[in-house]
Amino acid sequence: MAAIQLYCPFCGQKLSIETEALRTQTTCPRCAKGFVPIDAIPRDQTLPALKVPGTADVATPPPAEAKAPAKKPGSLAGQVDTILLPPNGGPLPIVPGALRPAAPEPAAPEAIDGPTVIRAVPPEPATNASEKPDALAATVPVDPPAAEPPAAAPPPVAEKPLEATVPAPPAVETTAPAGPGDLPPVTSDALAATENEPESPPAIPPPPPKPAPAQGAIPAELAARASTLLGSVKVGGSKALGFEHVALVAAVAAVLSLVLLGITNVGVLRVIGGVVGTISLAAALLAAAAAWLVRSRKDSSAQPSLSPPARNALIGSVVASLVLGSAITGAVAAATGSPGELLRAKHMPPPKLPPKPELPPEQRADFKLKREGHVFVNGGLLHVPPKFRSDDGAFDLYMHFHGNTNLVEESAAGAGLNALVYTVNLGNGSGPYEDKFSVVGVLDQTIDKIQDTAKKQGLRDARVRRVALGSWSAGYGALAKLLDVAKNVERIDSVLVLDGIHAAYLDPKAKTVDPLRLAPFFRFAKLAADGKRLFSITHSDIGGTEYASSAETADALLREVGAERAPAQATPPRVTTKTALAAFNKGAQETRLEQTTEAKKGGLHVRGYSGQTPDQHMAHLVQMSVTVLPELAERWKE
Repeated sequence: MAAIQLYCPFCGQKLSIETEALRTQTTCPRCAKGFVPIDAIPRDQTLPALKVPGTADVATPPPAEAKAPAKKPGSLAGQVDTILLPPNGGPLPIVPGALRPAAPEPAAPEAIDGPTVIRAVPPEPATNASEKPDALAATVPVDPPAAEPPAAAPPPVAEKPLEATVPAPPAVETTAPAGPGDLPPVTSDALAATENEPESPPAIPPPPPKPAPAQGAIPAELAARASTLLGSVKVGGSKALGFEHVALVAAVAAVLSLVLLGITNVGVLRVIGGVVGTISLAAALLAAAAAWLVRSRKDSSAQPSLSPPARNALIGSVVASLVLGSAITGAVAAATGSPGELLRAKHMPPPKLPPKPELPPEQRADFKLKREGHVFVNGGLLHVPPKFRSDDGAFDLYMHFHGNTNLVEESAAGAGLNALVYTVNLGNGSGPYEDKFSVVGVLDQTIDKIQDTAKKQGLRDARVRRVALGSWSAGYGALAKLLDVAKNVERIDSVLVLDGIHAAYLDPKAKTVDPLRLAPFFRFAKLAADGKRLFSITHSDIGGTEYASSAETADALLREVGAERAPAQATPPRVTTKTALAAFNKGAQETRLEQTTEAKKGGLHVRGYSGQTPDQHMAHLVQMSVTVLPELAERWKE
């Protein structure tokens, strides 16, 4: 059975194909790519069979059905099926063994004058390979050789299979000149001498180098692979899922993730939004690219595995999509505040700012401010600490309800609080404080009067900047009313409570605290737990009889914000000022606070101390300079 040797058009592998299988789809064993063998024969680089003028045109049948005609010596017509061109344009060779018998030639051919011209007819372009005439049977006219006496016909020679090769660049017209070193004209004597020589295998040029991938081969390969990924997935009955749907869903997820980054300050949610946004953006880009490839390249010849260039292109596309998605997500996160900034602000020391230039005393706003004594303002006393300073007239204000005035002023100075101190004392019990400060607008009215008083005392351009409220014991009644007004809460920066929040019981036997009475404190505690305010509380173990104790109300606040207590053992430093020592009962030794528990969440700080006596209750006010006021001084420190 005849066979044709040719090279794989993709990898250059030499193959042997049966003539019956020339028009059948074949798979290369080396690169596993399919092709039709007859299409792989380089028609434009192989000379077809020769024909002598004057003879009848005889179409050569396909190799599988061709019968070898009788061979006539001394005749060129019909004896050469294929002449292989040299790889680099050298002289035209005569391949031994490539001749076979052909149709009889005329009895008296004319002599050949001059060189022999052989024209290679380019193959006709055709869309259907099965309708093209066999390229191996094509013939062209050729001048006959010089007449020679007929010779005895040799015995028939068995037909040898044609061998197709991949020669050098095609030559449209080849002329055999008569110069030295070139191919002489072909004569019957030469043909007879060739026939008598022992046959040797035809010379086969070395296989050509592996061809470079054609332009557009990588996109076509990726398109073919992409078209097989979602082909079996159905949406809505018979409609197939496409990459357009994947790109749309990924784009929606990316937009939602970026919106989440823009509206939240919670670190966990921002991390989730950043990760999901990066992946969604990358998926949207890849799906859009795959949809474009599938639409623009109609290629259905998917290969078992991607070629290395196509695989590298796919990996590069994925990496580039992830980089672009992370860049977009990072830009949105940076524009809205990233979790890294929150972590640095929490765990790293604040950046060192350059010190402000020291102003001469005569240029400061407090140069003419009177600092001695007290000034009565709207039912309370205003005091300017000795070390108070304001360069531009802005000042902070600490308003304390219930407690020895001198003790409160000394405590503020001892804690290093740079603020004006305003103290209000309305008697025993929380009722007077609730009555006075339940009037709408009383806080704004009081602050305005304090600001005007500071101007009269010599503070140039006086204006209130931040406000903090503090109370001890029954003074919590003023806080309960002031914190119940939303406008006041917006203006109040910090609240300090010293053993003083009380509330009625809903059920005295079960000791259930009335949540309505604690509602103003609940709202402010939530703001503090979120880090937006400072809320510092101290309490003793003094139990209530008809109302909830300060320890019970502190527990209710912690439950409301989801904070828990932890054991703590600490003793605040001793306060030795004259007013502090005189605050205790005569004959009693100085009482110091002994801490037992502590809870902290954001700006909410609750400290529990032991003790059930009046002196232990008084110790919360006496030692405020070493418990709650240092926290406020640190918060307001510039």
